[in-house]
Amino acid sequence: MSSSPVLEALRLSTAARHHWIEAESGVEERLRDGAARPVVMRRFLDLHRGAEARSAPWYSALRALGYSPEARSPLIVAGLLELGDAAHPGAPAAGGGSFGEAIGWIYVTEGSMLGGRVMRRSMIADGIGLEGLGFLDPWGDATGTRWRAFLRAMEDACASGQAAQVDVLKGGCDAFDLACALLVPTRPTECLA
Repeated sequence: MSSSPVLEALRLSTAARHHWIEAESGVEERLRDGAARPVVMRRFLDLHRGAEARSAPWYSALRALGYSPEARSPLIVAGLLELGDAAHPGAPAAGGGSFGEAIGWIYVTEGSMLGGRVMRRSMIADGIGLEGLGFLDPWGDATGTRWRAFLRAMEDACASGQAAQVDVLKGGCDAFDLACALLVPTRPTECLA
């Protein structure tokens, strides 16, 4: 699939945030550490709960476009329980927003599974136990197919006027801002610039 204008704009508008998280979060290293793993997983849980609250009202519209969104927060809760760590209830996540914003939020969470697959493979190669980390790669070999279905749905939603590109960009930036605040242990506000 060639890149669509909305995908290119989304990548451009979120690039600094995305790079900041990759460079500064140390997520994989902290997930490799048995003591730090539950702490990082609770941060991921907050991120996914936030994204799901903002996108769940639009799941039917996405399904109509050929993409089937699925919540990952239950997988993170199950992983925490597997580690003997009860999931905290967390603050109620804010809902609302437009269809385009929901697409932007899903862009971040669905895209994170591509990175999750890479982290999981690296940990396996290094003999690191994967207890509780099923949420990193829940779809296995179907991850790429899901990603392409999401990209087609995003493109179709914007092309048909169901979603505005400006809203998709806002949702993506908002999701990365939350990810920065939750996952970057020091100076999280620098990634928001």
